[in-house]
Amino acid sequence: MRMMKLKLKKASVLATMLAALMATGCGSDNDTETVTPTPDPEVVEPETGTGVFEHVWGPDIKWQLENPFYAYLDVVTRDDMLKQFQKTGTPENGFKVDPADLRERKLASLAAGDGKYIENEAYKDHQITFADVLLYLNDTVDGFTVDHEFNEELNAYQWKVTYDYGTADKSDDVTLDPNWYGSYMIDFAEFRREKFYDAQGEALYLRLEDVLVENNSGVLFKQFSPAMTERREQIQLDQAERRIASLEAERKFYSEDTPVIRVPSVMLIPIEEFGVAGGTPIFLTDVEARSHNLRPDIYKQDQAITMADVLLSINEQELAQVGFSFWGTLESGVELNHFVINEINGKRKGGAHGYVINTGVTWAMDDFNAKYLVPGLAVHSATPGTYCDRLGGVNYLDPSDNSTDYPDGKLDTAPNAEYNELSCDPETTAVEDWFIDQEFHLFSDVWLMNNPGDSLTVVNFHMYGYYPEPQSKRVAGDGLWPVYDARNAKYPLDEDHFGWGIANCGNCHSLQGIHSEGDIAPDLGVNPKLVDIYDTGKVQSYPVEDPSELVIAPYQCAECHGGNGAPAGHGEFARCYWCHAEDFVPENHGSVSKYVTRADVYGDQASVSGGNQPNLYQRAYRSLSVNAGEENRDAVVELENEINNDGNFKYVIDMTSDRALPANENVNWEGYWGLYSDDMKIRTNNDWMTDPTYPDPYACVTCHYETEE
Repeated sequence: MRMMKLKLKKASVLATMLAALMATGCGSDNDTETVTPTPDPEVVEPETGTGVFEHVWGPDIKWQLENPFYAYLDVVTRDDMLKQFQKTGTPENGFKVDPADLRERKLASLAAGDGKYIENEAYKDHQITFADVLLYLNDTVDGFTVDHEFNEELNAYQWKVTYDYGTADKSDDVTLDPNWYGSYMIDFAEFRREKFYDAQGEALYLRLEDVLVENNSGVLFKQFSPAMTERREQIQLDQAERRIASLEAERKFYSEDTPVIRVPSVMLIPIEEFGVAGGTPIFLTDVEARSHNLRPDIYKQDQAITMADVLLSINEQELAQVGFSFWGTLESGVELNHFVINEINGKRKGGAHGYVINTGVTWAMDDFNAKYLVPGLAVHSATPGTYCDRLGGVNYLDPSDNSTDYPDGKLDTAPNAEYNELSCDPETTAVEDWFIDQEFHLFSDVWLMNNPGDSLTVVNFHMYGYYPEPQSKRVAGDGLWPVYDARNAKYPLDEDHFGWGIANCGNCHSLQGIHSEGDIAPDLGVNPKLVDIYDTGKVQSYPVEDPSELVIAPYQCAECHGGNGAPAGHGEFARCYWCHAEDFVPENHGSVSKYVTRADVYGDQASVSGGNQPNLYQRAYRSLSVNAGEENRDAVVELENEINNDGNFKYVIDMTSDRALPANENVNWEGYWGLYSDDMKIRTNNDWMTDPTYPDPYACVTCHYETEE
């Protein structure tokens, strides 16, 4: 992928005019002469990615869901989740959904107008949303039916479920229950995060018709409490009213005929120092946003305004500069196919230090963190929120807003009618509904904001504390490995070189034979410097006892001979293979294009090296939790003190510089790194090792240097 100056493409008006003139002819005195009608101009849909928008790097992607996935009704277990995501069997409680079958049923229903499926305002008909899956289960699962009705006030569909569980005990059966809704489980593939990821997934405040089903995602529909339904619909009402207000408001930037939304508070926090979280916030207020059609493969033209559109609008208005890179299939096997935020105001992410996004209605965003995750992790208010916390604090996203209608960390048990506050009595509210995260693992190009919340955040966060190997934090120029510059080559090769464009010099040259008699260039004499690529004292690699096993490091050759035709890069400086994974493996790069096993790298030490360090047990302790909906914050503090003062628990987690309790009372953080098998396939550059032939990113930036061309 090359970094280029990109402009919006425009259709050729001249070509259309010429075609019309030729089709019409020059006229005739014969009134009966047939005149060829002017053909309609060809409709050219906007493209995605590179070539369309500035600060967006990636291919022109065309995506739709193809592979079967599983949906669950009311019941899902950890075993179901592992079988689905690690492809080890058929989930016992899963209903297999064939996208081709769903798509065929949906398109037939829309053509017939029978109401079995709904026509989506924003998504193209061939895309599949959570609403489509719910209606598909209605169509295919015996005993399960769904009634749906569009609520104009909420600008959302409401759902009522009737479900005969098919058991002798009918007490659990439901009839026209309005409290069923969806949550989703992200595909983690080989990245073994199941030790702290709840099988219930991530709950949704978003409309089911607004959420796209991703590759191999798990889709759960379950019965929530009436309080959760009330809360969700209050949020959707808030968003719908903001949508109308956006359309009616006086424009600051866009014309009156351009559909826009307005986001009251936006906070962007660029990376200041790589590997160090935090930074100086950029606050923006009342940001207007229009559709940019970044994903015409997914959305109908001009009908969707996503979080990415808000950020592209910020670029367009020169309020800040946000960049995107396309991620396809990751090394772990997860198929993303999304444009990911990779820089703010020129501060690029890299490796495990990136940008985290969120948007929604401020007063409701802390519920899912406050139940089991204690101070420091509920980040959407100045004071860590508590479950069912609506009023009492200020909006830290907007320094000019000194109202007190934001979370203040206190449980609101008495609803305030003046503020339409909801019922939050823990005696009548099922706090189990708030079981893990809320709408967290979504991507900005498919986070639909046609009904906007009151805040949007993009903050930087690094995960190096999650990995035991300090070598995983690699940046070009950090001194751990030399960085050469092919542009300063003394004897650069040109297109006449027989290996022009092939990066792997070792295909034709031997380490012992470089610059010596019998190799290519016999006139250069004996190699003046042995190329020792195994610098185990600085960057982890796999040492060898036999020097004959040493191989050529092409990036060292480039120091004298140039990039050998390598295309320029796009400014990356850390973890190039984070993006150059399954879909974008460079050809002719030797080991870069290959897999190895953990045992290949670490031998008999594989069980304790490269991500499986035994000292990670300081992250494991008894599964303790506090239900902040039933106990006040004093109880949380009391439990923290108890853990800290207990000799058995003196090593409480320190992941984000704040202590954290497990996300669920039945889950703990116990050394999930230790679960990787020795024969697990890994790329030769990752968080556990650096391939010595092409050390990432040091070798990459040697030839693929940043360019403005």
